[in-house]
Amino acid sequence: MKCFRKKKVVLCLLICNIIFVIILYCFLQTEKVITDNVRKKITYTVVIREFEEFDHDVPQTVRHIHTVLGNDVPIFIVADKLTYPRMNFSNSDVQSIFILDFEMDGKISTDTEILNAISSDLVIFLPDGTRIHNKSVFERLIEDFFHSKLSQAFAVKTGNDNLRCTGMDINLQRWRMKITTFDGSEGHCDYIEGDQAILIRTETLSMLPSPWSVPLTWSIYMQFVVRRWKSFVYTPVVFVPRKGFKNPDSMKKFQHVKQKRENSLLRKFKIKEVVYKTDADHEKKFYYGCNRDSEQCYSLINDIPDFLHRGKWTPPCCLRALRETADYVFDIFSNYSMRYWLEGGSLLGAARSGDIIPWDISVDIGIYMEDIPKCQQLVKTGNYEFIDEKGFLWEKAEEGEFYRVFYSVTNRNYIQIFPFYSKNGIMTKDFWFKSHKQDVEFPEHFLKPLSTIAFIGKNVSAPNHVQEFLELKFGQGAIDNPKYPNGVSVY
Repeated sequence: MKCFRKKKVVLCLLICNIIFVIILYCFLQTEKVITDNVRKKITYTVVIREFEEFDHDVPQTVRHIHTVLGNDVPIFIVADKLTYPRMNFSNSDVQSIFILDFEMDGKISTDTEILNAISSDLVIFLPDGTRIHNKSVFERLIEDFFHSKLSQAFAVKTGNDNLRCTGMDINLQRWRMKITTFDGSEGHCDYIEGDQAILIRTETLSMLPSPWSVPLTWSIYMQFVVRRWKSFVYTPVVFVPRKGFKNPDSMKKFQHVKQKRENSLLRKFKIKEVVYKTDADHEKKFYYGCNRDSEQCYSLINDIPDFLHRGKWTPPCCLRALRETADYVFDIFSNYSMRYWLEGGSLLGAARSGDIIPWDISVDIGIYMEDIPKCQQLVKTGNYEFIDEKGFLWEKAEEGEFYRVFYSVTNRNYIQIFPFYSKNGIMTKDFWFKSHKQDVEFPEHFLKPLSTIAFIGKNVSAPNHVQEFLELKFGQGAIDNPKYPNGVSVY
């Protein structure tokens, strides 16, 4: 019995020793993996993307980088076009210079070609004129980012001012970008303002549809926001504040070039409205689409705007043109004491949100036909089209008895004016859109008396009992159940 107990104890000890050895082995292997990862050399490529042909510091910047970080650091220069005078580098200075601008007698560098040339783990975009404090702080930055998990990019200040973390929202359907200022200079951000270097994984860069577009900070952060990626403000000091231009006149020239680049980038990314929201009550809007001197931003395909086929809504610049034109016509009709009212989809938009339906392309207004002689513009339009003193084009429609007022001769965004008359207590007219089911007759009692409704920031005339009027035209629940013109539900 005692012998059996001794064997049992020995067996238990043996099993415990085996388990201990296994645990120790696993621990040592884990330590080895961790140590190997720590010792792994993190590779990076320096890219100088933005610099000015008329005043730059690129050769000196390249030499400084090699002096501090060593000659084995690959440096790429990506330029829109060849600079004049040309920059002179030795073969050891830069690994490659890529030119993006198309030339009939030259070779354009493609996004894929540049990305394929980068074999490193990371890419750091250094602004022209950047100076590094020392190698150790730079390598600490590289290591910190390499082991970070929550940020797609690090932003590191290269100027005198701290970087600012702001909110950015991009609504591609509405062609709109909104930038919101808020307190806080570090953390995970949508958009980071200020003079900065940007550190990014090569894999992440390759996932961007336009990795080399400028202005670089706008371009990268806009593409990040669409993918809901965040960036981080790295606060340790890595770089010496960059010096300004050598020539005092270069700053004025740079501001002009910078604005052109921003405009070009927004148009390339199909952003037609930028909203800066400074607080709950104040915002500024800037438009980058069509204007009075340019054509409208869409065409019609089978009577449906092409932007709807692409899952987008009416460009904000077109909506602005419609609002300005409608506001102008409302004032004219009021001054002439004309009886007018919002019609069709315009009244529907007013009932829903006090504005034009986001995917509509016109504003529809009904008038009493007998009031036409009160308005000299409509009387004049009955004979020929004309441009009034404010630049709006008035014309009688070729397809029927109604009128259009265009934003301008070039920009053909328009409002429509439909003359109605009473026939046995029913409001009718002499032209009907066969494809518009809502274009129907209605009882005159909806206009006696006229009411008002909020629309495009002002009170305008509307039928009384708006919901009943709209349900007569569009069907029950029209206000609460928005639909696209092709019947697809939007909510």
